[in-house]
Amino acid sequence: MSIGLDVSGDIELRAIIERMERLDKPENKRKLLALIGAEVESQTHERLRDTKESPDGSAWESWSNGYVKRREGQHSLLMSSGDLDESIQSFVKGSNAVHVGSPLSYASVHQDGFSGIVQVPAHVRRITQAFGRALKFPVYQSVGSHTRSLNIPQRQYLGLSSDNRKELLTLIACFNQELLE
Repeated sequence: MSIGLDVSGDIELRAIIERMERLDKPENKRKLLALIGAEVESQTHERLRDTKESPDGSAWESWSNGYVKRREGQHSLLMSSGDLDESIQSFVKGSNAVHVGSPLSYASVHQDGFSGIVQVPAHVRRITQAFGRALKFPVYQSVGSHTRSLNIPQRQYLGLSSDNRKELLTLIACFNQELLE
């Protein structure tokens, strides 16, 4: 955006032009982008913690019956350990972009869904119960490398709902108003 106008003699008009030029300063653009990123982070946290719905308003698909039977604890959808929620971050890139997302390797699986076969490397499994009873001491079992078929439904948590867009437009308007005062 560029503003140019030759004003000589009109002090009031010159003051208005100078305030408008503040909108074009790179440091103000970066500050606005950081505010937008923080707001989108907050909206994403709310979606993960409370609303449990995609930006378009559709509810996330429930857990499969198989997962419901074996899950532990009282966590809710996408909030098992809280790692995904805690990993949501924003950063300003240049003077025209802000990125919001998660660096976790499985974040995109939940955002986009996944259906396919994955390779599970050999590992050691800790067993704490057998036949429905807790063991006095855990037992460790080596598990060989194998494949596993996964079908994880899309549970979109990143994005903007119509209310989110309105909140961002209000934030931008308030920011610009402050610069023009």
